[in-house]
Amino acid sequence: VDKDIIVDINQGIATITLNRPNKRNAFHLGMIDRWIDALNTCINDDVVKVIVITGAGQAFCAGGDIEDLMGSRGKLGAEDRRKELTEHVHKLVHLFQRNDKPVIAAMNGVATGAGLDLALYADLRYAAESARFSETYVRVGLIPGAGGAWMLPRIVGVSKALELFWTSDFIDAKQGLELGIINKVHPDDILMDEVMKIAKKLAIGPQFSIRAIKRAVYHGRTSDLSTALDHVAASYSIAATSADHAEAVSAFLEKREPNFGQ
Repeated sequence: VDKDIIVDINQGIATITLNRPNKRNAFHLGMIDRWIDALNTCINDDVVKVIVITGAGQAFCAGGDIEDLMGSRGKLGAEDRRKELTEHVHKLVHLFQRNDKPVIAAMNGVATGAGLDLALYADLRYAAESARFSETYVRVGLIPGAGGAWMLPRIVGVSKALELFWTSDFIDAKQGLELGIINKVHPDDILMDEVMKIAKKLAIGPQFSIRAIKRAVYHGRTSDLSTALDHVAASYSIAATSADHAEAVSAFLEKREPNFGQ
């Protein structure tokens, strides 16, 4: 059986590839579980500094496999359908949220439904020029099950999120860029090269600083200013007394590139 999740680790960068190209990388529950395992492994491996997620073939991820989830599983009761989310998909969402390492989505092609929602939980999203995106739940009489209703309004605003959910309209990579869903658009043939440039920059950077910034940003979205500042003060005190900070100051004074502890 072909592996539907492939993990490659090189120079501190773990690339997780969704590998069902004949299904546009649509997932079934077993594939979600293997995605969780792969992400967990990358989070817990000290060698891994940055995580890149991409799709095999022409698509990023077409969400849940309609034939699997709407076919044989369509006859299941409400509690079983609820467990599809709480015991599988939502575990992946929670894992994204608990992880402090940078996650980059290299969106090489179409991302729809839960495939788009899960990409929203990456920290950075870079898209190929040919990529297209749609929140397709309404087309099949469903609601966003993979956390999109929580995350998308935080990126594009409430009214635009509702429009995208209710219409299921496709947007192209350029529109995704304008809405803030996408950080940058690249020609298809150089997308991965460009993603790896920023991944390598992060991989050789000061790791505590990078991860503490991520945690401060996400923590700040659900806290008041005083709480956020307290959080930052605690992290700042650690960063300011770290070997990485000392190395950065020395490198600046000596007019050389810093060499952070890897």
